[in-house]
Parts: sequence; C-alpha cells; structure tokens
Amino acid sequence: MKHTFRKIITTFLILSGLSQAADGTAGFEFLRTEYSSRAAGMGRSFVAMRGDLNGLYHNPSSLAYIEGRQFLFNYVDYLLDFGGGFAAYSQRIPGYGQATASIIWLDYGNFDETNQFAQMTGRTYSAYDLAFALSYADELEAYFSYGVTLKYIHSKIDQYTASALAMDFGLLYAAPFSDNLYFGVSLLNVGKALDAFVGSKESLPMSLRLGVTKKLEHLPLELSFNLNDLNVYETDVWDRLGKFSIGGEFTLSDMLRLRLGYENELHRDLKTESVDNFAGVSLGLGLLWNDYRFDYSFSSMGALGSVNRFGIFGTF
Repeated sequence: MKHTFRKIITTFLILSGLSQAADGTAGFEFLRTEYSSRAAGMGRSFVAMRGDLNGLYHNPSSLAYIEGRQFLFNYVDYLLDFGGGFAAYSQRIPGYGQATASIIWLDYGNFDETNQFAQMTGRTYSAYDLAFALSYADELEAYFSYGVTLKYIHSKIDQYTASALAMDFGLLYAAPFSDNLYFGVSLLNVGKALDAFVGSKESLPMSLRLGVTKKLEHLPLELSFNLNDLNVYETDVWDRLGKFSIGGEFTLSDMLRLRLGYENELHRDLKTESVDNFAGVSLGLGLLWNDYRFDYSFSSMGALGSVNRFGIFGTF
C-alpha cells in the first residue's frame, strides 16, 4: 500500500508540473463555472470538504467519505439569462470504492443570426456546453483518500462543435493530531481537446488547488480555506497567493444551515470605485428535511449582477 501511495503522489506531482506549464488562455471555460449551491454559498472553498456530492468538481476524493447512496440536482440562474446545472448519482461498489456518474451543462439560449453587415438573416441558432463524468474514490491508507474523474466534454455553437477528454485527481488527508481537521489537494481538467470549432485546438482550463477545513470544537461552525489556480503563472508571489477563497457553514439547528463565503480573486477582478464593493461575497442556506436537503445560494458579481443557485440533495 505504501508503494501504491508513493506512485500516486509521484504521478500527482508530475501532473502538477505539467499544469504549471499550461499557462495562457484556455477553452471550455464553462468548466470553471460553479454549479453547486452549497459550494457557492461557501465561496467555492470546497477542496477539503467531504462526504457530499457537491464536492465532486472540487476534489473527487471527497466521494470516499460518502455513506450509502446519494443524488443531487443543482440549477444555476447565471448572468445574461444563461442557465446551467449539475446532476449526479453515487453509490458504493461492495469490495471496491465509491462510484459516481454526473453531468454538468450550461445553456446560452438562442441567438439571432446576422450577416457581415450586422443585418438580421431571420435565422436563429443556439449554443451550449456539457460534460459527462465518471468518478471513483476510495481510502488509500490510514488517514488518506483519493479520487479520480474522467470527463468527456462537448461544446456546440450553431453547427460548430468542439470536444475534449479530461481527468480530475484529488487527495484528502484527515489529520490524526486534531479532530475534524482535513487537508485537500486537487488537480482539475488535465486533458486534451479532441477537435475544435475552427482552427487550432484550445487547451483546457487546468487548475491546481489546495484546501483545509476545520470544524470548530466549541462553535457550530465549519471553516474552509482554499488557494486556487496555483498552476497559473504570476510574476508576484502575492498575486498567486491572492487567489484564495474562504467560507463557513453554521449549523443553526438540526434542520437549518447558514453559509457565508468570499472569493478574493473575483472581488479583485470585479470591484469598482462606484459600484458594489461586495463582489465576490456569497451567502447560502440549507434546509434539511428527512433524507433531503434543499440548498440556495446568492453570489454577488459586482456591477455585472448576481447569480442564484438552487439545489436538492438526498441520501438513500
């Protein structure tokens, strides 16, 4: 088992090195969009959270902590009337680990076609993105769990299409020296485009993330902190460390959860002197009823507007 662990860590470090070199503009940017209501309410600070399908696209190793069977459905009311979602189902394979099937999508709606003179042709067209995924997670050895996701990605604009294959990798460490303290690392969207809309194939938006969560002993609060996109080159180390997010989930009662979050990079990119200094701030609620949880989150995008997300999560 130790030999297996060393091989996994070595592979992870090699892939991290490759992602370090993959700087620049990427395609399939919908993979960066947050589709989970619970994760959005915590400022997308979800790398070291566990036991919830909402963590799938942040760190697939979080699935190793799932008990029984789970399902979820999230809907995103995005900017410019775009709509998207995230659906998943997970169950344990006896003698093996946790297997999950999921899909994310983003629908841009219909557009009026114009010619080279900006005149209407009377024709409309549509555009959308989607990704199908299969994931597997299990315990690695004492205190460690791992997860892997394989994704097929497809985008369409009118009659033009593009596709790609990608993988996500993740590790979680349960600290033995402190109760309810977890460290996580994930490398997302490692892959290659299969074909392009027009011209050359675009790279994927790879992201290396680190996270830590701690459930406080004397307060009904779980805090989570992430460092995001560590693979993206920055001339100043402080600019790289400035890509952080932080969130918290308060257990107000057996039925009610309150979530707050903040994304520093989003705030830095969207804040203006005259409009809404709350860019990057998010809040959310979770209502538990029997084996179900209903989630809602609100995320401020500054002068661009806001994003609302709704979710339902259940266990069998």
